[in-house]
Amino acid sequence: MSFPVTANALFVSAILAGLAGVAPCQSDLPESTLVVGCLSETSGKLILTDKDGGTYLLEGHTAELKAQIGDELSVSGRSRAAGRDSGDESSFRVVSFTTVLRKNPAGVQPQLGDPGGWSNFTDKRFGVVVRYPKTFLQQDGEPVWLPSNFVDRTGILTLHARSIPRQVYSGSNFVDGTFGVAVDPSIRSEGTCLQFGSTTPGYTLSRTLDGIRYAQTQIVDAGMGKAEIVYHLHTFQNGFCYEFTVEFVEADGTGLEPFSCNIQWLSKDNEQKLLDSLLSQVSFLAPERRNTAKGIPAQRPVVTSLERSQDPEIPAVVSWATEGADYVQLQFPCMDEQVFVSSLGGGSMKCGGQTDRNFPPNGSETLVLTNLNSNSVRLVLTVEPFSDGVEYHGGSKTITLEIAPERH
Repeated sequence: MSFPVTANALFVSAILAGLAGVAPCQSDLPESTLVVGCLSETSGKLILTDKDGGTYLLEGHTAELKAQIGDELSVSGRSRAAGRDSGDESSFRVVSFTTVLRKNPAGVQPQLGDPGGWSNFTDKRFGVVVRYPKTFLQQDGEPVWLPSNFVDRTGILTLHARSIPRQVYSGSNFVDGTFGVAVDPSIRSEGTCLQFGSTTPGYTLSRTLDGIRYAQTQIVDAGMGKAEIVYHLHTFQNGFCYEFTVEFVEADGTGLEPFSCNIQWLSKDNEQKLLDSLLSQVSFLAPERRNTAKGIPAQRPVVTSLERSQDPEIPAVVSWATEGADYVQLQFPCMDEQVFVSSLGGGSMKCGGQTDRNFPPNGSETLVLTNLNSNSVRLVLTVEPFSDGVEYHGGSKTITLEIAPERH
């Protein structure tokens, strides 16, 4: 059976035939594009940064890219600009990719040369011998700048310091560094020597290298596109407390300049390799100078005074004095989440029985006290004295600090 073909049917057929031969609009299906850049991850998002600093938010088939973070990639896909009023980033839908430069997961090993050809420094007064690569640079003038982590930084003597040049980690994000040794003649026992002014939880340990016992900690600071990683090691030898410091200044990729994928990142193992290489060349002699502070006093340490500033309009300045103490800790109980205690210039302070810093036996500290509750709260602060690394609760003192609520 046949049906007559109407004019309307012919018209619809013509339209469909015409549409079949028309390609989709370019805005609906953009052409494939090739982008070469550095792959990074920010807040769970994969970002590709090209050599001009342009960024692309990668979408689509990105599961395999997780293993390529830090690599230089050539990515094929389609770019989609965000809506004018959406506020979203432009995205790049991945079709395929190839690896241009694969980062070495082992990082960069330090180039130090044969230790047999290293330079030698000997301080006969304090009986310490330090050897270091000839490429290390002498600091201009007296080596007065060496980051220290002794509890009491008054009276510290810097014996030697050298700058670590960039070529030690050629092709990496290493910028420069410092290696040096200092001594604190006021420290009279090993228990106190193995303490630090500040520590980082999880990065403080005790280790022995070539028969020498060290306490080691690591402090990290970042800003202006760089990270400063400083290792401090303390050891007590021949009646003196020595501090060895190795500082690494590294680009962290957050600066204004685009970070190149051609640069390898230093790993913790790379840093530790340099640290161990330098410490393996340290030795000690009988010192010409005798430490007059040697020995532990018979008197049990005690806090003799503890007071705070009376002006309620300024941060609390707490002052203390002790007898027989090598250092003290400021301790306070943990309160609710609306109360914060910070040390001016030292950051947030830990509550409870554990602390991440020590203070000189006689001194003061400015505390920034923040109370977000609607009512005033009382904070009981205890100053605990220590001798030879041992805490003496019986010699402590407490003070109650009234913390007014924040003004809104």
